[in-house]
Amino acid sequence: MTTVVAVAGGSSGLGRAIVDALRADGRYEVLIFSRAENPQVEKESGARVLAADYSSVDALTTLLETNNVEVLITTANTTVDPTPEFNMIEAAARSRATKRFIPNAWSALQFTDEPRFKNFPLAQGKLQSLARLNNTDLDWTAIYPGLFMEYVTEGLPTTLTLMTIMLDMKHNAAALPNKGDAKITLTYSRDIAKYISKLLTLSTWERAYFIVGDVKSWNEIVAAAETGKGVKFDVTYDAVEKLKHGQVTELPGYARMYELFGGRDIALPRVQGLIAQYGLWMEEGIFTYQGGARLNDLFPEVEVLGLEGAWRVAGGKA
Repeated sequence: MTTVVAVAGGSSGLGRAIVDALRADGRYEVLIFSRAENPQVEKESGARVLAADYSSVDALTTLLETNNVEVLITTANTTVDPTPEFNMIEAAARSRATKRFIPNAWSALQFTDEPRFKNFPLAQGKLQSLARLNNTDLDWTAIYPGLFMEYVTEGLPTTLTLMTIMLDMKHNAAALPNKGDAKITLTYSRDIAKYISKLLTLSTWERAYFIVGDVKSWNEIVAAAETGKGVKFDVTYDAVEKLKHGQVTELPGYARMYELFGGRDIALPRVQGLIAQYGLWMEEGIFTYQGGARLNDLFPEVEVLGLEGAWRVAGGKA
């Protein structure tokens, strides 16, 4: 029988990239869980879109069992409120049909219970999700692909809503941690999706997998952007002491992040603190691959875009 895979949040973003890759693979029946039915997305993706009540564990359990969902992949936005993720985990654990689960842990950081993450707001929901999964009989894994390549290029085909993380592509500006030499892992969302299609063929999963598209310093990333766009970027460098005080140079592109956290007046200190802490961790080197199972090694046939290749694709030269 064909494996039924549901992607929560699959109407857009990384979820949509995963849906498209699974559909292209041809081995899976793919469903999209969304807060509302969406005939247009059904038409474009070729996958059925089912309305999911993320507030009800009972409703989610029924949805999973009625549609014989064996694998649930979550990409829905649970940054502010992780309750929908918790409910999906409980529903999948209850469901007689569902055996495997990939949580919304997609990140450049592998959050653990070590002290450095204890008071970091974005870590708490993800750590609680992993703890809840650990108390189930589900076969589950978390995927850590680094920063999305689309965030540091312009014109790369994508289903993501683009975010500004230290590099403001739209306004040709950057605010980099320390001297800009810190390296980070970058991976294109469509390459991540290809690996997920492959991952589902494994009979058992590790608790975590990593994907590495490329590893570059911020200075290298800015240089590639300047070459790719043919313009000079306005670059500032935030000293470590400034970062330790939870402060960063404000970029126009952070407006999108303010919206996610309730508006600029409320979100400014939170966003500043978030970006500052990321900068400090980048300086420590933990935004690069730290060891563990890499999907690149398990599936070497998957070709991934490096930064230079991404700019060639973005410029229509590849």
